[in-house]
Amino acid sequence: MNFSCPILAPHTISNSLVKDPRKLQLINALVSHLHTFARETSLDHAEWTKVVEFLTRAGKESTDYKNEFILLSDIMGLSALVDELTHPKPAGCTDSCEAGPFYVPNAPEVPSGASLAKVGTTGEAMFFNGTVKNTKGQGIRGAKIDVWQADGDGIYDVQYPGTTEANDRGKIVAEDDGTFCYRGILPTAYPIPSDGPGGDLLRTLGRHPHRAAHIHFMLNAPGYDDLTTALYPSHSPFLGTDPVFATRKSLICQVVEERDPKRWEAMGFKNREVTRGRVWVWSFGFVLASVEEVEEFKRQRAKAKL
Repeated sequence: MNFSCPILAPHTISNSLVKDPRKLQLINALVSHLHTFARETSLDHAEWTKVVEFLTRAGKESTDYKNEFILLSDIMGLSALVDELTHPKPAGCTDSCEAGPFYVPNAPEVPSGASLAKVGTTGEAMFFNGTVKNTKGQGIRGAKIDVWQADGDGIYDVQYPGTTEANDRGKIVAEDDGTFCYRGILPTAYPIPSDGPGGDLLRTLGRHPHRAAHIHFMLNAPGYDDLTTALYPSHSPFLGTDPVFATRKSLICQVVEERDPKRWEAMGFKNREVTRGRVWVWSFGFVLASVEEVEEFKRQRAKAKL
């Protein structure tokens, strides 16, 4: 007996009625997989009603800074997969990951070496030293680096009520040789929002909501493929159990302690800025692929699938 639904069967959607072929492809595939899921699991009305109620809650409980649908996409690993499919990287290039919900465009531009953390920001002092190079090992002059992170309490500036000024975020332009640096706060691990449907899903699956400590970066330069990524200190907890599947081994870094006050001064810190007798020093070399390299990589990958 055929239990297919002829009204929604993908082959019944007429191409002549759809102006966008890509939308037609996506809808057809979605309907096909949804029907397959229902058949394979013998989904019943009561179960489907609970799914609809769950998704309705996700919509009602979403806010400007907590989109439950994005959270669900992250928790199920779909966001990480879409990013991997959208931004394939040739060998040797820095891996990418999703920007997350706390990116703010038009962050204030500061010179290399400046502080991104305002005086009094909770957390331990950190000095970040980076390079931006191409696949040939050449520094990329004028590359722009957007940086944003949570403070020592695991809270982003936009999460504080009444926030009017940027903190723990900024845009830096690399030097002629592709180097840049800044002073800031060592990030700490924090939980993703777990008071809504996304949190309920995690608990149902026996998973925790805690993300490892990390710093977000968005890099761009003319002629190069944009890179959005995040780096993780190797000493952070939860590295192997990221609830949103964004942690990659290549993005985990060794961060070292510097206890020499003379070195702090050379980094630009004043004595009152170092409160725990140490500065955490973090270094990383970003590698960007050119637009042409990415397009060629996509072509070769598509050819390999044939």
